[in-house]
Amino acid sequence: MIIPNNNAECIRLIPWFEKAAFLETKQGIYKFSFNGYFYTDSMKLITTLVFYFLVTNSFAQTKDLSTLPSYDCSLKKVMAIIGRQTIIASPDNSKGLDAILADYCGTFGSNCIRKKESELNASDYARDILMVGILNDFKNWARLKTPITLTAHGFIINNRIFKDKADGFVFVDTNRIIICGNSLKAVKDAQLALTGGHDILIIQNGKITYYGNRKDTVHFNWFNLQNLKQTNYYQKKSELFSAIYVSKTFEDTINYSKLYKELKSFAQQFLSIYKLKMPLKKVGWFIHSNMKEYGTMSGMFGLTCPGNNSAGFSIRGEIHTNGFDKGLVKHEYSHFLFDNAIPQDNNPAFFVEGCVEYVTNMNDTRLFKQRIETAKKFKDTLNYAGLIISNMDFYGQYSKANYSVCGIFVKYVIDKFGVDAFKKYCLTGNKKEKTKDIFKIDFDTLVNGYKAWLDTQ
Repeated sequence: MIIPNNNAECIRLIPWFEKAAFLETKQGIYKFSFNGYFYTDSMKLITTLVFYFLVTNSFAQTKDLSTLPSYDCSLKKVMAIIGRQTIIASPDNSKGLDAILADYCGTFGSNCIRKKESELNASDYARDILMVGILNDFKNWARLKTPITLTAHGFIINNRIFKDKADGFVFVDTNRIIICGNSLKAVKDAQLALTGGHDILIIQNGKITYYGNRKDTVHFNWFNLQNLKQTNYYQKKSELFSAIYVSKTFEDTINYSKLYKELKSFAQQFLSIYKLKMPLKKVGWFIHSNMKEYGTMSGMFGLTCPGNNSAGFSIRGEIHTNGFDKGLVKHEYSHFLFDNAIPQDNNPAFFVEGCVEYVTNMNDTRLFKQRIETAKKFKDTLNYAGLIISNMDFYGQYSKANYSVCGIFVKYVIDKFGVDAFKKYCLTGNKKEKTKDIFKIDFDTLVNGYKAWLDTQ
């Protein structure tokens, strides 16, 4: 942008220089750069430009969330497909998708019909299909009859080209659920972003961008989720976060300097316990004022539906909290620290949460004693194999009890076998088989040892 002024001298900077800044030359002449241009003029011009900059950035019109693409809380299309026999298919040479496909088959149960793309006949394409795969691996894409066009290096939706390796999408129709991307990582990112209540969802570089619903047979009404960062949130700089995004509707009374000091001390303790290094890439933190903001900006759109509740979580390199609670921020920041070194790919929720609650218990003796009693109460009824080996039911009906017990179990493992063995166990797949390799005892003996240890506490 150039604001005309007869006395102003404009020099185009190199393209990557796009931020505003002041510079005083040796001659005492002030220069102001804005949107890639340098202006040399009197302080009056500088004041005018600064005022313009502040006005355009501070008073950007807030986006009314009710005008965004609607989310189907009933998941009508997805639930209808799950309730019918469905072909779960993938390209013939697909690799790295076995776990995802197996999970979907498990969800569909007896309604799952597993096929490779070459095994599909003409009549199969008229049936319900859940297709997962890397786009370049497909040979008969046109037969799926979708509004998505494949190109040599990517795909086109709404006349927009997506050709980056990190681009992927989820498409939901009355008889189709298609999860695809330009790479295996993009497919996995899209799969994790699937919530089912929109017709289209685009993932780019691990972030949800465009999402929306069918406009006609070939177009979508969609919105770029990332635009909300500019319209609905104030951005704050931070030593510990890449940025803090505070909702414009949130009554911000946070003492950030005090919070940073406490959080930094806690992070140092956490990293020391698990022998980890501070991640080079920082995480962003979003502070929301209600569930509508919380569910929308996080991409966990189901949380916007009536009856849902959540306080905070860490997802896609971002921490999201519904309001502010210091303990909650520490909890979610701990996930960021641990997951950076120990990804959740093979780590069950019992340990994902347990590694955090273990440290929480260390810092709260009273809470630790309460949780020991809870662990004893559920000692013989907890489904340890389901929670640890199968990664099932942690966040279900007994999630409160599971949160209490998981940190106690982690304490037993670390005290008995050491933190390095615990981290190795978190990283490995097939935990029933690997238990003996890492701990030199089988899984049942591990659980029985925990129960015996618990009786002594």
